[in-house]
Amino acid sequence: MEGDFRPSEITQESVEAALKNDKGSDARLVSFAVQEFTKKGDNFGSSVDRIDAIYSLHGTKHSVSYVVKYNPKRFRAFVELSYVVFVKEAMFYEHLVQDIQSQLKEVGQKPLCVPQCFYTSLEENREVIFLEDLQAKGFKMFDRRRGMDVAHTKLVLEELARLHAASYLLKAKTPDLAEKYPVLDQDWLNCADNAKEITKEMFSDQMEMVKDMLKRVGGYERAENWLSGNKGRVIEIMENNIRGVPPFDVLCHGDIWTNNVLFRYNEKEVPVEVMLLDLQMCRQASLATDLSYLFYTSLEGPLRTSNLDWFLDVYHSAFLGVTEAGKIAKPFSRQELRQEYKNRLEYGLLMALLATVIVLCEGDIAEDNQEGFSDSVKDVLDKLVSKSTILRPRFLCMFDEMIEYGVIT
Repeated sequence: MEGDFRPSEITQESVEAALKNDKGSDARLVSFAVQEFTKKGDNFGSSVDRIDAIYSLHGTKHSVSYVVKYNPKRFRAFVELSYVVFVKEAMFYEHLVQDIQSQLKEVGQKPLCVPQCFYTSLEENREVIFLEDLQAKGFKMFDRRRGMDVAHTKLVLEELARLHAASYLLKAKTPDLAEKYPVLDQDWLNCADNAKEITKEMFSDQMEMVKDMLKRVGGYERAENWLSGNKGRVIEIMENNIRGVPPFDVLCHGDIWTNNVLFRYNEKEVPVEVMLLDLQMCRQASLATDLSYLFYTSLEGPLRTSNLDWFLDVYHSAFLGVTEAGKIAKPFSRQELRQEYKNRLEYGLLMALLATVIVLCEGDIAEDNQEGFSDSVKDVLDKLVSKSTILRPRFLCMFDEMIEYGVIT
């Protein structure tokens, strides 16, 4: 076996198992090498590498590549959450996606756009997920420092709606998906005995750092006061928003932002296809939590506000395209969707305080230094106030909107 880089989680046995599931039982592994696949900032929930394998089939040599995810175990405070989210994603690819695809096939819809999975293992210290290499098919990541434009956002919304709607059909047969897949109910707040305490501390620290940054910017006293006054409500905000309420209770992606989608482009560099990735936070919740998460982590303020109604209409039409094919009565109107979206704005704000800050600080924070992570972020935020060109469109606009919507009062 060749390759200078070899994480202990990736074994010859796991590569062979993935190869046979992909190419058939007659495929024989000849050699493989492992490459680090992502750069700094690309992935926080797991480690991701690429396998380049040579194999023989019926006397002829071939090559194939796979993307392999494994549990990073980076932050000691979140070791339990790291394991839970890894199990969630393995469960999704190994089992739940089959239920989703079956629902779509049953009503004559095309399959959900997610990568094929060829092998998973939850063996201790051998936790891996082998996925098809979408880069080899021309898919690539969008520059997360730029807000997504209308064309990219439309593709994500349509595919996200199909995921939600397929699960809506599925829930007609299995009302509580967590009865079949208990790990769906595990999350930030219950993955360990001290999960709520750790989560509250993490978000509270982030809110305090952002408050200090806003003070340096000036003119955001109402937002500063909201951040100070709501540090103690972090758990309440999350519990209230994650709780699903019919008819909006669906299977949510849970972590839907620029980092977790890939796009394929035509010869004019127009996006024509999207793939949903990284479903490690999938859960039953209000579909609007995914929408507010996406809009406030991945779009610039002016584009978000000027296109909001149209974006929600795009989502609504794609959702109904699936439910109507399944001969289900319209679950909710456009107006009801708009109201539900507004009801979940606080959740989008809270999650954007994590994701968008990391984007703003990209390349400058010591993400591998778990002890100094918060101090590193604070130092970078202080410098961004005077020099960042994306601070206002990607971040400050969010507070302007929350004040306008009455979320920040």
